[in-house]
Amino acid sequence: MGIEIRTPTEDDVAAMVRIAGIAFGTMWKPEEFERVRPTIELDRFRIAVDGTEVVGVSGSFAFETTLPGGASLPTGGVTWVAVLVTHRRQGILRRMLDELHDDIDARGEPLAALTASEGSIYERFGYGIASHDRSIEIDRRRARLRADLRPRPGSVHLIEGDGRPDVLADRWERGRRTRPGEISRSDAWHRRLIAERGDSAVYAVHDHGYAAWKLTEHWNEGLPQHELRLYELIAATPEAHLDLWATVLAVDLVGPIRSGNVPLDDPLPYLLDDHRVVRTTSVNDGLWLNVRDVPACFGARTYGTDDDMVVEADGVRWRVGSSGCTKVRSRPDLVGDGASLSSLLLGGVRPSALVAGRRLEARSSEAVRRADALFTASPLPHNQTGF
Repeated sequence: MGIEIRTPTEDDVAAMVRIAGIAFGTMWKPEEFERVRPTIELDRFRIAVDGTEVVGVSGSFAFETTLPGGASLPTGGVTWVAVLVTHRRQGILRRMLDELHDDIDARGEPLAALTASEGSIYERFGYGIASHDRSIEIDRRRARLRADLRPRPGSVHLIEGDGRPDVLADRWERGRRTRPGEISRSDAWHRRLIAERGDSAVYAVHDHGYAAWKLTEHWNEGLPQHELRLYELIAATPEAHLDLWATVLAVDLVGPIRSGNVPLDDPLPYLLDDHRVVRTTSVNDGLWLNVRDVPACFGARTYGTDDDMVVEADGVRWRVGSSGCTKVRSRPDLVGDGASLSSLLLGGVRPSALVAGRRLEARSSEAVRRADALFTASPLPHNQTGF
């Protein structure tokens, strides 16, 4: 009997959790998985079964992704992709992803997305890097806002209790629509994050955003240098961004502030007396995209110029730009595959970099210049939600 790919039932959940734990190195305790379970729709998942043994799992979440210009696009957030080491090299991963993509297409979601545990797997399945994650470290003791900047007193307050999900959800939804690459979060998703962070997490709320963090004690023999781990900071206005960062930088007894959720173009360094206080410790791939419906995706975003270009991906040519996105037969300006086309959607990867990296071919240097200007996005894309 061959390997069967099918939709799981509730009876399969324990096996799915076990495989995910083996693959990713995190075994959920029953009470921990109870926090995760409300975010999982079993009919969006697929398992691989060998006889009676579940040997592979994959699934997707129902999201919406913000595009340049603020449009929001239904997205299948691919997740939990794992095959037991005993069943590698049998085509199981490809079969599961084919099933997931068919399901995403059938649901009318023009975009698939994932955050990759490894960087060498997903390009062959049509996924391209569309944003980058940056980790930073700030020495709070040296971080001072410029004297001419005056955060509004009383604009930020701390919240706790059962009302947090509603308060955070409202601010998240407004804030994430200002940044390409940010994705929607359901009520269950907000409750899951709050539960996973625990009672010691702090939530500072502004009318137009919020910040969440947790302290780790380091009393340092009377010279305290607690670590502040910033989970996320979302702001729908520049004023909220300033007020929230001022609050984070004012937390007492803190030495280092660390975060893996700060956009590449965050203006924080320019708000400080010394921009070197914000140190970038790593930059990595962030959101990977697979454009399933080219006209729906590229027709929904805005562009940096009024130009149009012909892009060929996997042998199909598309005129893309300010006039929308249509299939054409014209000579292409750029030629690549589905992964390279997907990398262009959010404006976080320059076409010239893809050309230099042999991911795209360009008709001319002029075409490269035009492409960089056309596909640019401001602000740069960023995603704060791991899935």
